[in-house]
Amino acid sequence: MIHPDTIEQIIDRARIEEVISDFISLKKSGANYKGCCPFHNEKTPSFMVSPAKGIFKCFGCAKGGNAVSFVMEHERLSYVDALKYLAKKYNIDVVETQVSDENKQKKDVRESLQIVNNFANTYFKQKLHESNEGRAIGLSYFKERGFTDETIAKFELGYSPDGKDIFTQEALKQGYKQEFLERTGLTVSGETNSGQTYFVDRFRGRVMFPIHNLSGNIIGFGGRIVGSDPEKKLAKYLNSPESEIYNKSKTLYGIYFARTEITKKDECILVEGYTDVMSMHQSGITNVVASSGTSLTLEQIQLIKRFTNNILVIYDGDSAGIKASFRGINMILEEGLNVKVLLLPDGNDPDSFAKKHTAQELQTYIVENKTDFVTFKTRLFAEESKNDPIERAKLINDIVHSIAVIPDSITQSVYVSECSKTLQISESILFEQIHKIKNAKGGKDSALYIKQSAPVPKPVIQKSQVHATMSNELYYNEFDIIRLLLEYGEYDVFIHSVETKVKYYMYQEIVEGEMLLQNPVFSKIFDTYYTYMQQGSTDLYKHLLYHPDEEITKIVVEINSKDKKLSPLWKRKESMVETEDKKLSELLIDTIGAYKKRRLDEEAKHLNELLKEEKDITRIIEISGRLTIVKKLITSISKELHHVS
Repeated sequence: MIHPDTIEQIIDRARIEEVISDFISLKKSGANYKGCCPFHNEKTPSFMVSPAKGIFKCFGCAKGGNAVSFVMEHERLSYVDALKYLAKKYNIDVVETQVSDENKQKKDVRESLQIVNNFANTYFKQKLHESNEGRAIGLSYFKERGFTDETIAKFELGYSPDGKDIFTQEALKQGYKQEFLERTGLTVSGETNSGQTYFVDRFRGRVMFPIHNLSGNIIGFGGRIVGSDPEKKLAKYLNSPESEIYNKSKTLYGIYFARTEITKKDECILVEGYTDVMSMHQSGITNVVASSGTSLTLEQIQLIKRFTNNILVIYDGDSAGIKASFRGINMILEEGLNVKVLLLPDGNDPDSFAKKHTAQELQTYIVENKTDFVTFKTRLFAEESKNDPIERAKLINDIVHSIAVIPDSITQSVYVSECSKTLQISESILFEQIHKIKNAKGGKDSALYIKQSAPVPKPVIQKSQVHATMSNELYYNEFDIIRLLLEYGEYDVFIHSVETKVKYYMYQEIVEGEMLLQNPVFSKIFDTYYTYMQQGSTDLYKHLLYHPDEEITKIVVEINSKDKKLSPLWKRKESMVETEDKKLSELLIDTIGAYKKRRLDEEAKHLNELLKEEKDITRIIEISGRLTIVKKLITSISKELHHVS
């Protein structure tokens, strides 16, 4: 059995468009990719790959799944062997193990740390908005920086009170364990000279920036000091320490909010700090992430590469800062990504510049002023060293090192030609130097690497097992229930003038109303949803998409490949068309009502059949009584459905 941590690493690293393009030709189509399906013969492409959702779907033969299931289907491999195939592709060491008590304990620890972070996030937000100190210091700070209520809510900003252990004492009072408060880094403990334990809140007196991972889980915090005595000489910014759930080198601030737009725009904008990201988002540019003041790491680059091959790095005009970042950009080039840079006017950083301009002005400035990195670096160094031959030689060598790490030989040739013209040095000398650098590193010429595509197997199309034991009508009723739950579970709705959430209404009608889903796969997804929500987890989509049960994966892919923008209940009013979320209350009542009515219709049919065969008068009375109740329920539901429609 493959270790769970290894499986998670494989799933995180595997970019579905990269995996599938090893076997078929894909072409960009908006935010997605299209190609001819490898599972059935077709001339017109109907095979769609969505990097943002991590799924593929053929609208011809209805095949669909994730990166792992594609390899399983295409290569006829088991789940474990498909994971090993992807591990080899991405150079991941496979650790195989049995599920031991130790592994179970590690999983429990991660879940406990996540729960503590969730509590802390709720606490910090509450203090920001509901305490006098939070409003006077924290909220005032954010408002002075120009952040709107919408931005503050979107990024879940908060405030940690300026007291020695106010947060820790509240957490302990609420039943959270000291061990996990310390392991998340929220609390620091020590001992007095007399041996007594004392606690200190790590982030006391700071405005709080929650750090989300790709799934939206809060894995750590950043805190900025505000309103403190400058003579205390406290660090301006403080981050959570490394833990079982937070690894700074693998994290990008804002990636959760930016991932969809990065895929859509096919470009990731990289800035330095939290407020840079927030201000860009507030100005309408949302494909933005930050390295949070740390040097760019290989893991962060690979995380970006999951969504795009294009990175735009925005500089604030500081020459020393620009040169200090060159090493990180060489790492990006080495990973085969395209890098452009943007210099902001003197005295501006992304935060201040975004606040001064509208989204359109900002977008126009970016388009008109961004330059590919190698060209930018060449021109910068050419200008700086034009009067110093020795310095010029050193800088040319630096530029050549940047070109040498680029894996694509054609791209290298283009840059060599550009540098030759700008620096007035022959292409042959530049190529010779590149060759020396590659030999010194023991690298291989990328042009010699040829991918060999595996033979395409004949398609095997089988009827899905989830259809086998129920009518089509009931199947689609239950499918709609699961779709609404996964898409809108956290949405607020008004049902009969009472405000509730979709997930609560569904639980009341399906579970408490004793109308449990009949299909075993739908039932399992339904149960998994409420189990995960109770645990405070937010990575349900990833869990279901990569579930070992292939039928569950198929359902999730089917849901995510459907167009859900327009409501089945939409009505035209002049040129306006209502979207599904605008008609959610009516749609929810209609869907649950139709499901209950169909279940009751089937029960009524069954009861009528029993009456025809039953001879015992007592049983006839019992069946007739139940049939009367069922018919009344059907009538009541029918009236409600008529009222909704």
